[in-house]
Amino acid sequence: MLDLLPGGATAVPAFTAKDVLDLYALRASLGALLIRRVAMLGPERLGPASAALAEVRAAARARDHLGIREVDLRFQDALARTADLPQAAGTFERLTARLRMFVTVLDMDYIQACDTILNEDTVVFDALRDADGNEAARLWRVKIERCVRYMIAQLAEDDIAPHLWTTLAGRPRPGREEARGAAH
Repeated sequence: MLDLLPGGATAVPAFTAKDVLDLYALRASLGALLIRRVAMLGPERLGPASAALAEVRAAARARDHLGIREVDLRFQDALARTADLPQAAGTFERLTARLRMFVTVLDMDYIQACDTILNEDTVVFDALRDADGNEAARLWRVKIERCVRYMIAQLAEDDIAPHLWTTLAGRPRPGREEARGAAH
């Protein structure tokens, strides 16, 4: 993950908004695949994800804005491992390692996001517990959309094509409740 400099030195790479969008587009798509698989396996396989969600809940209650980002990523990785797709889960976890670097380099502050992260993780977990893979994947994409917008806002550059994220990742479809509300 480090850049190799002349003379054998290494440095933390500079990254751009396009790098962030690229990373999140991969996580959005691969995560949706993994989440659909988890739903297929059934709720009895959710033990590790349930334990990781309890850590998210504890960090949110404690307003631990440093810890919340780590336990949220552990929850996501637990879901990936639960899918029992070793290649996909391994790739997802490598993307998580890269994301950790981005978050650290940007010194991102999650103090205002503790409750949001907990709520997003909880609704994804609940949809998985209900074996609703499509809803869980949709909620995952909504979560990723919020994450990418937050991270992009932390970057100084503003030369991103305004619709690049939508082009790369698409838009999450509205949920059942949102679709009913739009029709009325």
